[in-house]
Amino acid sequence: MGLAMVWDEGMLEPDFYSEAVAVERGPPNLVFTKPFIKRATPKTLDRFSKRFGSVARFFPEVRGEIKVGMTTSYKGLAATETKGQLTSEKLCFPPLRRMGLPTRYVIGHELMHIVQAKLESLPETERSCDVFTLARLPPSFIDYPPPYLRIPKEVRKNWHGEGSDPNPACIAHELAIEAIITREKNPWYIQWWENEFSSRMEALGR
Repeated sequence: MGLAMVWDEGMLEPDFYSEAVAVERGPPNLVFTKPFIKRATPKTLDRFSKRFGSVARFFPEVRGEIKVGMTTSYKGLAATETKGQLTSEKLCFPPLRRMGLPTRYVIGHELMHIVQAKLESLPETERSCDVFTLARLPPSFIDYPPPYLRIPKEVRKNWHGEGSDPNPACIAHELAIEAIITREKNPWYIQWWENEFSSRMEALGR
């Protein structure tokens, strides 16, 4: 099943640290596997596609066909496979009926893995993927704490708790941009982000 998402190019927002590459215009074309479709409904597939499209505009390197399959062990998985001159890309998420929609952050994290595979200039670790995802997504889309970065337990537990002012997502986003800007001069930019984020949270009594 293929699903071409409606995307107004006039609404395309600039992306932080995206590189100019030869890509097709417009959003990716989602092709759902049979197991994924079987565990969903037309309504949840439509909601997922709209959410995916809203996140994908921050990853302009990801275009063309993307297969979307199912996983029951992880919140999200990304894989790329190259055969000759053809490269296929696949993302997997838990069943929509059982788990609901994946968060925007999880979708962004998996898209960032595809970008990592495309661009040799980017590191390919999970921790670096978190930092780059935090930098690219606006704070309102960081609806889940970065799973591979060290952050205070209470902040992780209450990422969207009452009285979150200033919002941890805003601080996480701003520090990620600063960390990436200084990455070439500071190879410990990930640890710098963790230390700075923890210090900010501690200063706020979080």
